[in-house]
Amino acid sequence: MRIVNKLKKGPGQASLYQYLLVYGIFFMLGFVWNLFNVLAAFFQETFNLSNTETSLGTSLSFLAFFLMSYPAKIIISRIGTQKAITWGSLISAFGLLIFIPASYIQSYSVYLAGLFVMFSGITILQTICNPYIGELGNRKTRAARINFAQGIGAIGAALTAPLGGWFMLELFGDQIFGAIKLFYLILSGIFFLLAIMIRVSDMPVNPVENRHNMHEPADRKGAFQYVHFVIGFVIMFIYMGAEAILYQLMTPYFKEIGRISNAEAVRMSAYIFYGLMAGRLLGASAMVKWKPSLLLGIFALAAAVLVVVSMSIGGQVGIYSIALTGFFISIMFASIFSLATTNLGKYTNQASSMLVMGISGGFFIPLLFGMIADSFSLRISLVIVVIPLILTSLYGFTFNILLKSQRPQLLS
Repeated sequence: MRIVNKLKKGPGQASLYQYLLVYGIFFMLGFVWNLFNVLAAFFQETFNLSNTETSLGTSLSFLAFFLMSYPAKIIISRIGTQKAITWGSLISAFGLLIFIPASYIQSYSVYLAGLFVMFSGITILQTICNPYIGELGNRKTRAARINFAQGIGAIGAALTAPLGGWFMLELFGDQIFGAIKLFYLILSGIFFLLAIMIRVSDMPVNPVENRHNMHEPADRKGAFQYVHFVIGFVIMFIYMGAEAILYQLMTPYFKEIGRISNAEAVRMSAYIFYGLMAGRLLGASAMVKWKPSLLLGIFALAAAVLVVVSMSIGGQVGIYSIALTGFFISIMFASIFSLATTNLGKYTNQASSMLVMGISGGFFIPLLFGMIADSFSLRISLVIVVIPLILTSLYGFTFNILLKSQRPQLLS
């Protein structure tokens, strides 16, 4: 029996229930995105890992974006939006289930395999859900729906550390592996439930699925003949590496500079995501009055300064300085994405898929962070975060110059 009405809906005719299903996906995407951060310090101590080995957890998550972004595009085009969301949710659920046998045999390698599988499903969901939520409703409110969806994801990410840390690191005492098995079983069950609810609901048709007759780029260079896109792609790549470090590898750093416990470090890391929520809400409003490029330049520079303050001072000041970066990096991904795809015409779809692939910077940069940390210290290794933030700031401040440097025929 169908849960909702049996009429296939067109664009702009989604029911409240169907909106809630898609927003539920966004919430879970945000929640599991930060999940490794909760266990990073615990894994490092339990398995006697180096900083480089610990950073593999973050790197493999982003490697999935690099390896799966193109297959995800093919899968979506062949089976359609509704089935793609269903399969993305099922793959994510299966990846979470792998943490159960990993906890029985207490193998870090098997945990990493589970992370990779989970993020393979997340890649499919990220690729389809972001444009799809924009199509569900009036096009005049498209940006508002996307921003709201990102805000829902930020709420999920903010709850990961306090809820996951309390459940796995405190509630079960020393039986942390048992807590991991139960917690990941619950999360897997939620993804399975969402997959079923999406599958049995008559979700509105995605208009993008009916655009296969759109003209493909006429030349090989495509979007890469635009300077502002090429630089934007590079900026996206290195910035996502910096973001991955700030979001997912801060608990060992907080322990080092603050001399605090695992549980306390996890709780402190949640402050980054509180700032992320506030920044997305206020940043969306600010972009109505300010140029996005200028706002990107200012916010990226402020984030870089805060990281330098943390490196220089350490202690509680160092922890809160990093936590405050959450507010300033909140607008980065959306701003870089928007600026890099400006005035690309028929090459916009090509550029969008390349920028999603640019998320794989979160694979390479954290590994470099880990290697420097092993050679020197976690504090010194944060220079790997500062450099991308400064370059992102320069991209924002010089964007209009880059845009005007294009040949007139390219912008027509």
